[in-house]
Amino acid sequence: MTEHIDVVVRQWASDDEDSVLDGFVATYNSEPWNDAWSRESAERYLAEFRAMPRSTVLVALVDGRVVGAAYFHARTWQDASEIYIDEFFVFPSAQRRGVGRALLAAIREEAAETGAEALTLLTDRDVPAFDFYARLGFREGKTQVFMIG
Repeated sequence: MTEHIDVVVRQWASDDEDSVLDGFVATYNSEPWNDAWSRESAERYLAEFRAMPRSTVLVALVDGRVVGAAYFHARTWQDASEIYIDEFFVFPSAQRRGVGRALLAAIREEAAETGAEALTLLTDRDVPAFDFYARLGFREGKTQVFMIG
């Protein structure tokens, strides 16, 4: 049985940076991703998202400690806006405890407040995040394909 915990979600502050970086590296250098992020590359990567126009960063806290983060930005799509989730991660020690649900609920609230009509993101089919997003109402697009050259 999954234990749900009390999660507070708020805007990122510069004091959160060390915790977010450590958590990002721990998350993506572990199963199932097995990436090779350094703290320095993670810092550059995440700072690029904060610098984007119309960007927002939310952090999830449990007992006052950062345990996850979401980086997203609003972008214009035809006559409306959508929220594109650039990065979304929950530290390994806090996964499967309601943190991701709380972060996604906060993103949906932000989308509603700004009039965004959709949430979009990319994820891999072969990681647990795919099922997480599907359980929370995301579906695969019918026409777009992610291309790598």
